Amino acid sequence: MNHILHTLKLSDFVTLLNAVCGIVAILLLLNGFTYLAPLLILIAAVADGLDGHIARKFSSSEIGGNLDSLADVISFGVAPVVITYAFVENGMKYLILPALIFYFICGILRLARFNTMHMGQNSFRGLPITAGGIAMSAYLLMGERFFDVYIMASIAFILGILMASNIIYLKAKDQKILIPLTMIFAATIISYNFGIDYTHAMATLLSGLMAMYVVSPIIRKNT
Repeated sequence: MNHILHTLKLSDFVTLLNAVCGIVAILLLLNGFTYLAPLLILIAAVADGLDGHIARKFSSSEIGGNLDSLADVISFGVAPVVITYAFVENGMKYLILPALIFYFICGILRLARFNTMHMGQNSFRGLPITAGGIAMSAYLLMGERFFDVYIMASIAFILGILMASNIIYLKAKDQKILIPLTMIFAATIISYNFGIDYTHAMATLLSGLMAMYVVSPIIRKNT
């Protein structure tokens, strides 16, 4: 145990925060915190972005890459599936379950491929599972007024296909994109303290941004 702890770097502790957010999200859902649970997925995404930045700036441990993938499975694979399934009424759970299982399988396949391939530092092959988890959580945070089981099933199915695809997605490094995205991300998380209606509104903006990212390869191809 001591040996493992001695190998951990600062970035690894941020990665563990990512994993903890995923587990706590599930536990909060079981205790009735319906909207706080997907909000924690967004916080996990922030941690997921920070750990890579910290690892590049300082250093990473020998287990950092595998630890990151394991954390992503929890926070952007398992947690969104469990939270989404809980959102659906009992009579419609049979409809959403195949799409969620498909999403999960494609997500772990995508992570397994990522661990065996080395793309350039500016791109990903296949939609990152982090983006998939954010997209699902943002849609849930839009509220029951916008939630539709058929739309959610379609989102999960499409995200699964894109994660397992060979489509190239660029990393969001452009300041013109990164700054507004960070602000909306932060506003969505903070808005929960001021009322769920504010969270619904900010999550709608975030969903729009995620939709743009999902279709960005098509936009880039036609420009």
